[in-house]
Amino acid sequence: MTMGAKNDHLGGPERLAPHVDRAWVRSFVTEQNLRGVAPDRIGDHLATVESHVRESGEGAAEAFGDPVDYARALPAGAAGRVGTRTVLYLVLGLAGMLLVHRAAMAWLAEDTVTWVTAGDLVSLGLLGLGVVVLLVRPAAVLRVVVERPLVAWAGSVLILVALVVAQLALAAELAPLPVLPVAALGVVALATSSLLALRDEEPDEITGPGEAPRRSSVTRRVTVWLYPLLTVGL
Repeated sequence: MTMGAKNDHLGGPERLAPHVDRAWVRSFVTEQNLRGVAPDRIGDHLATVESHVRESGEGAAEAFGDPVDYARALPAGAAGRVGTRTVLYLVLGLAGMLLVHRAAMAWLAEDTVTWVTAGDLVSLGLLGLGVVVLLVRPAAVLRVVVERPLVAWAGSVLILVALVVAQLALAAELAPLPVLPVAALGVVALATSSLLALRDEEPDEITGPGEAPRRSSVTRRVTVWLYPLLTVGL
């Protein structure tokens, strides 16, 4: 069976290079994304590789070498930056999740008020710090996740432990707030966050030459439902 036959009916970036080994394509695309290369430019590079492989009969590794090295040899994209819409999406999602959770806990305890605790403020600070890191160094964070997944997993566990410890150890009540307004504010924040994600048209899907830029439907669904699902899980 030929490589082209094996790669028939592919989706994602592999569809732009059906004659290229799928593992090679994935490694190449991952490194290009980490280097901030625009999706349409990645598609152009894949089209070049596909054209050469199809016409020459050489494998991609034979013709272009290691996919990561080849990706690094190409021009990098613009320095990673995060727009205002993304900042609002993250901040409102986090705030809504915490507000709804706090109101729900008070309601389950049959209390008419929910209390702001010292642990809440510490937790908010830790989450805010995480958002700042993502905003300032998004590529560095993604590279750790991709290249050192165990380190990324351990870091996530440590953050979660720190949040739990803060809530348990710093439970001193600072101020009472009515449950209903807190819950309503949290729901509004969550809804606004999801709406921002739904209306985000920034293209992120890798497209080939001549194709219109577009946003991945998978990315849209994940970002729209992320914070509501995290809130339910919390």
